[in-house]
Amino acid sequence: MVISHKIDEKKMGNRGSKSELNLVSVKEQRVDGSWCIGIKMHLRCTLMGGKSRYPIKYPSKQLNNRFFSTLINLPVSKLNSWFITGFADAEGCFSISIIPDARLKLKWVVSPAFIIKLHIKDFKILEKIKNTLEVGNIRKNGKDSVEYRVYSIKELQVIIDHFNKYPLITNKLSDYLIFKKCFELIKNGEHLNEKGLLKIINLKSSLNWGLSDKLKSNFPNIIPIQHAKKEFIFKGIPDPFWLSGFTSGDGSFHVVTRKTNSKVVVFTRFSIHLHIRELEIIKELSKIFKLYETEVTGKATATVEIIIIIF
Repeated sequence: MVISHKIDEKKMGNRGSKSELNLVSVKEQRVDGSWCIGIKMHLRCTLMGGKSRYPIKYPSKQLNNRFFSTLINLPVSKLNSWFITGFADAEGCFSISIIPDARLKLKWVVSPAFIIKLHIKDFKILEKIKNTLEVGNIRKNGKDSVEYRVYSIKELQVIIDHFNKYPLITNKLSDYLIFKKCFELIKNGEHLNEKGLLKIINLKSSLNWGLSDKLKSNFPNIIPIQHAKKEFIFKGIPDPFWLSGFTSGDGSFHVVTRKTNSKVVVFTRFSIHLHIRELEIIKELSKIFKLYETEVTGKATATVEIIIIIF
């Protein structure tokens, strides 16, 4: 007969089975919770063993509930390495920041970084890049944009290793090679002496948009290193995944309607618009897709397009 529904765990100890008849008693083992999936399937969680292994002394008073289930901690899907390179060719930026800091001996702090900035709606692709490379951080950048940034020396080595193995194929490769030289100087601590700092500033003068007005005024005698930005030679598209990544960054898809006489023409259009210096890539895309047309507009852009017309 049950005389009380109250149970004092301090006095329970290891209990024998309640319905044993003539069987040998079996000690019950406590289990760290359970998980129900749907109606029929019940997943019992990992046995915790003796009391000494409990998260706290009495299991019913746990503050740290832990769940073990095939529905939790699923492996994160990772991107193909060539996809990441293609996306970086489209959207990546290699930056060397040099800003004043009165606390330092040279009064300047040097900070290398690999950055990808996107609209906030594309947060998921940055998350996948971060999970694949296993370095960097994602943060909000303004009202409608997010930024993936890798800036520590240890983590930047992962970025260097990636692009050494899966190299960029656009003119951005030239920027990467300059960035890599700066990174090696910084990794060796040469940015902490005047000679090394000047080397980095010389290299930075050929990187991206060059030196800021502030740097130019503070270092008026800087002479850009000759041939720091090597002449780019396009060697072809190395992998279909590169093209997929590059298209994810620079490709556009449109549905366009035009009225001609009494007819309305509807057509779909896929296009990639690049600077004229990437004309060789545009030509290569034309060969790959065959039906695409290569068009050079003005002096600054080149376009590849495929058009399907519906009457």
